[in-house]
Amino acid sequence: MIKRKKTNKIIVHHSLSDYGNVDIFRNWHLARGWDDIGYHYVITDRGYIETGRDIEMQGAHAKGRNGDSIGVCFVGDFRKTAPHLCQLKAFIILYRQLCQQYKKKLILEPHRIKSNPCPGINFPFGYLTQLTKDLL
Repeated sequence: MIKRKKTNKIIVHHSLSDYGNVDIFRNWHLARGWDDIGYHYVITDRGYIETGRDIEMQGAHAKGRNGDSIGVCFVGDFRKTAPHLCQLKAFIILYRQLCQQYKKKLILEPHRIKSNPCPGINFPFGYLTQLTKDLL
C-alpha cells in the first residue's frame, strides 16, 4: 500500500448490497487480491461508523482519484432505496471529524462511473453537500 501524500476530498460510495460491514467488505476485497478493504470508512445501515483501511494510506475505491481522497462507503443499494437518516447523521459526524483532523474543509464527491453511478440515484448527494457546506 502507498501512503497518501495529501487529502483534499471524500468520495462517497454505496455498497450495492442490502447488508455489510467492514469485515464483510474486507473479506470481499481480499478475495479479489487487494491488500485490504478499499474504503477508509463504512457507514452501516444502522448508522455505525466503522474504520476500514488505514486513514494514512491510499484507498482502493476510485481508480485515478485515490491519491488525495478518503473513501466512505454507505451500506445499501441506493438505486433502489434511500439511505437511512441515521447513516446521513453518522456521515455528518465523520465529515466534521475529518475536516478537523486535516484542518480544512474537504470536498465531497460522488464516485461516478458509467456502469455503477455511485452513490445511487436515491442518495441525497445535493442535500448532503448543502449540509456540509456550512459546517466548521
